[in-house]
Amino acid sequence: MKILIRLLCILVGALTLSFLAAKGVLVPIGQWYEMNRAQSESDLSQAFVIALAVQALCAIAGGWLGDLAFRRWRQKQLSRQQRP
Repeated sequence: MKILIRLLCILVGALTLSFLAAKGVLVPIGQWYEMNRAQSESDLSQAFVIALAVQALCAIAGGWLGDLAFRRWRQKQLSRQQRP
């Protein structure tokens, strides 16, 4: 059961940080870049690849944060059980 909760925490962390990065940062920057700086389809393709890489890194970082949150929650739970 613990492994299922841990995987769920990792998944939620990864999806949450990835979604927040995409909607809060990457989409506005992408729209601005498309309107003001992009001169060809090649520029847009490069921007898209960079955005995907950033989103993948955010998913990895979010998974790590989810795992960290699970470990802290588990540690707090164990310390409560040890106290009489």
